Amino acid sequence: MWQQWLNGLLGLWVILLPFLGLTGETAVWTFVVSGMLIAILGFWGALERRPIM
Repeated sequence: MWQQWLNGLLGLWVILLPFLGLTGETAVWTFVVSGMLIAILGFWGALERRPIM
């Protein structure tokens, strides 16, 4: 459950990144780390077992 909330917050972070004025290497590393976190949490959430209703 908390993974979806964290994915939402990371999504907002990625939306706001272009407006922070980051340049060069800082921007590259910020995008790489954010992308990795979103991918890891997304795959983790996809693999999570859900109760059958």
